[in-house]
Amino acid sequence: MKSINTSLVLLSGILLLSCQSTSEQGIDALKAKRDSLKEAKAEISTNISDLESDIALFDTNTEKRVTMVTAIDLAPMNFSHYFKVQGNVETDQNAVIVPEVQGKITSIKVEEGQRVKKGDVILTVDSKVLQNNIDETKSRFELTEIVFKKQENLWNQQIGSEIQYLEAKNNRDATKQRLEALQAQLDMYNVRAPFSGVIDELRPKVGEMASPVSPVARIINLDEVYLKCDVSESYLSKIEASDSVGVYFPSLGTTISTEIGRIGQYINPNNRSFVIRLNIKNKNNMLKPNLLGEVQIRDFSVDSAAVLSSSLVQQLPDGSDFVYVLEKSGNRYKTMRRAVTTGMSYDGKTHVTSGLIGTESIVVEGSKAIRDGEFVQLSK
Repeated sequence: MKSINTSLVLLSGILLLSCQSTSEQGIDALKAKRDSLKEAKAEISTNISDLESDIALFDTNTEKRVTMVTAIDLAPMNFSHYFKVQGNVETDQNAVIVPEVQGKITSIKVEEGQRVKKGDVILTVDSKVLQNNIDETKSRFELTEIVFKKQENLWNQQIGSEIQYLEAKNNRDATKQRLEALQAQLDMYNVRAPFSGVIDELRPKVGEMASPVSPVARIINLDEVYLKCDVSESYLSKIEASDSVGVYFPSLGTTISTEIGRIGQYINPNNRSFVIRLNIKNKNNMLKPNLLGEVQIRDFSVDSAAVLSSSLVQQLPDGSDFVYVLEKSGNRYKTMRRAVTTGMSYDGKTHVTSGLIGTESIVVEGSKAIRDGEFVQLSK
């Protein structure tokens, strides 16, 4: 108590001197007064702190006045950090179908939403003129075949000239090739599905004209789709093909797991990014082309680390991080301010790289109202 009175007298004297006119004093005198004030303040603060500790030690009613806190016991755990990118669902089997020939549509064999197999006829185009040519050519072929066989028999009997035999054979072969070409063209009047899938759109009606420049249908196969995403080049060394990722579709409220199928080999100079492709099985056809997906990719992971809630990390005025650790002292608990170095944070969790081993008891509630070295009561 005597030391406090002495300090107060000293502080009062300095304050009285400071009230004098400073116009006649130099900068050195002002600095000396400032230093004296700081020393007096520090001495008083120390004495007050010592007295409070002594009171807390001997006062049997201390528990009624100490700060109530809660704490959690840390345990080493795994920590992972993720970043997110966006991409759109795409499929390689999404085709707009156009006829190979022009003509009137005579029939439509499917309906919108119908599942078809590869090669199924979607619609037919009028082929009457071509069919007439085929019938005519077929009759001519039959005639040339008869003439050739007769001419061949005569040639085998050494009757007639060789040129007659060769002309008959040439006519027969040329007519046969012509017939085969026409029959091949006939199939072009049937518009077929290029692959198995679902007829998503039918545009024409029976009786309308079909043209090689006008699409008539769209067919989509959604059994296998993929996402393409642009990823910043800063992550190039942190991800690899076959890494597991999660994809969240906001419109569906669904998350699926897949892996990176391919990493692009080109850096886009416009946005400094590269492309990744994620292959996705889509058996229920729930994912549609151009559907937005948010991809969560892990870029950092550590095992058995000190991890705690990000809200428990506090900062001093100089920007350094710290947490309050509880240490048991007899039947009471004392706070200890522990300087820590933090690493990455994700989903409300922070990885502590130094300062903690991961088994400490950390103050949770009440951490803003306590000081270093203070006795506290642990709330149950």
